[in-house]
Amino acid sequence: MRLSAALLAVSCLFAAAQASSAERSFTILHTNDWQSRLLGFGPNNEYTPAATGDDDTVGGVARLATLLAQRRAAAGEQPVLLLDGGDFSMGTLFHTVTRETGGELRLMTELGYDAATLGNHEFDFRPAGLAAMISSAYKIKGDALMPLLSSNLGFDHVRKEDDSLQAHVEAGRILPYKLIDKGGIRFGLFGLLGNNAVAVSPMIKPAVFADPVVTAQAMVAKLREEGAEVVILLSHMGVVQQDDGNWRGEEVELVEQVPGIDIVVGGHSHTALAQPVLVNGRTPVMQAGSEIQHLGELHMRLSADGKPQVVDYQLHPINDQIAGSAVVTAQVEDFKQIVSAQMLAPKGYTFDQPLAKVDKTLTREYDDPILGNLVTDALRHATGSDVSFTGNGTIRDNLIQGRYGVQSVSDLFRIAPLGVGEFDDAPGYPLIKVYVTGHELKSLLEVLLLAYQVRASKSYYPRVSGLRFSYNPWRVPFDRVSRIELGDPLKGYTPLDLADQRLYSIGATSYVGSFTWLVSDLTKGLLSVQPKDAQGQPLAAIKEAIIDADPQQPGVQEYKEWQGLLDHIRSLPDLDGDGLADIPTRGAAAEQRMRREPSLQPAELYRYAGTLQWGVSLVLLAGVLLIVWLLRRRRT
Repeated sequence: MRLSAALLAVSCLFAAAQASSAERSFTILHTNDWQSRLLGFGPNNEYTPAATGDDDTVGGVARLATLLAQRRAAAGEQPVLLLDGGDFSMGTLFHTVTRETGGELRLMTELGYDAATLGNHEFDFRPAGLAAMISSAYKIKGDALMPLLSSNLGFDHVRKEDDSLQAHVEAGRILPYKLIDKGGIRFGLFGLLGNNAVAVSPMIKPAVFADPVVTAQAMVAKLREEGAEVVILLSHMGVVQQDDGNWRGEEVELVEQVPGIDIVVGGHSHTALAQPVLVNGRTPVMQAGSEIQHLGELHMRLSADGKPQVVDYQLHPINDQIAGSAVVTAQVEDFKQIVSAQMLAPKGYTFDQPLAKVDKTLTREYDDPILGNLVTDALRHATGSDVSFTGNGTIRDNLIQGRYGVQSVSDLFRIAPLGVGEFDDAPGYPLIKVYVTGHELKSLLEVLLLAYQVRASKSYYPRVSGLRFSYNPWRVPFDRVSRIELGDPLKGYTPLDLADQRLYSIGATSYVGSFTWLVSDLTKGLLSVQPKDAQGQPLAAIKEAIIDADPQQPGVQEYKEWQGLLDHIRSLPDLDGDGLADIPTRGAAAEQRMRREPSLQPAELYRYAGTLQWGVSLVLLAGVLLIVWLLRRRRT
């Protein structure tokens, strides 16, 4: 009897253990690419988080706070992790004071994030800027500050510019990995910055990032060794959908190469995945779009053998159906006041100041040139140049009409928010002005054109002002520009005379304009450009080309892209007398300044042709003549 009772007790305990193991479930809530978008997505003056059903804006950190509370309550006793895939900063006026306030990190801490990884935009104010952001948040939050995970971050032990960031690693505020025990489950988390994200981050140096695959292999082994039952990668790498509908990208490819990763909370590509991408049939790769427009919610369970399995997934929209947290709204209002006082007032602006109206939404799409024309016109007028150019990727936001079309300073800033100074540490790319010959101007257009064609990305789509040009895709790469006309739609256009030795001035941001020094390297010596000053003297480096907005003051007073854009828009005519500039959207404002004109007509094949087009043509002609000669000889 005693033996039977003992066996029965053991059987019950074993069955209970199995049931407990089989029933263990958990929830992952996740975001990515906040981009400092603390207010709603749309005209900021229409965002009303205190009320529901009265505006069309989406997003807003106050609404996110409410939704998080709802989803945690719905999870009941189930363990919940809240995670972020990076790029929580940079993109709105709020990021301009993040070094002083640490605002985004403070809000994420208060919302209960368990961890976030570092994105490339966290480095836009250089490593020291990221360090300052963390320091400011730590002063307020102390050891409660949300941990940042970066497993492949490294430092230059000779240069000092990243020492302050390294100090945060040594203090444990940036970790290579983290173990979290919740609800009887041990979660192992680590974070990676992908190769593409590093490549598009000019301010990241002297910090360095190790190979993601090698790092991931080491992290998985380390976390399993320390008892992690669920390994979660916070990844700022991205996913891309192929023409056949399949998903690829660094996040997918890394999971394929590194066994043992159970979940990927991704970022960087701003992809709103309605359902996770299941890699190898089991590992969910997730992204929740960008700019707090969605919250992802993944339900998982651990099977009896300890293998995580997806139960279901939901991508929650964040919109006017959710009333925002009053506490969070008040904090955001405090940050707005700091922005106005510190960033805008010295330039004559305020955060909520209405500045202009637009009668339709302007986008960054290929076939919608209005916004690109507006930005490049602003660059040309701000620099007083003959020509200006930029890439579509530096235009960071659409101009959303909303219900009333009124655009405030904070809305317009989002179009050109990026960068930091060369002579100062203030937010925004400084404007530059260089001089080139007509031949060099054509070479610049050739490089802009081929970069867009090779990359097949809207980020590289050229936007120009002060000229319009055509290209013939039947011509040789780096010699495809078949027509260049200088001028504008109001004063008219004049064909560029390549034989004319005059110099033409070009206005651009320091970021985009810096490639003029790299044309020879980019084209392997096929083309060359030497940026010059107004007298034709070569400029050795970008700093020599930066415009001094006030030569009467000591040093160089940088004129920032964002201010040039605001100043230009404020100068536009007020057509209806309501005190707001009217942004033009029709006629000349909508002209296409780059045209694709395929043609095999000789005039089009050789207009503006250089040695590349002529050389290839002569080689082809010689080949044809050789074939004809060989055929005739064979007949005889």
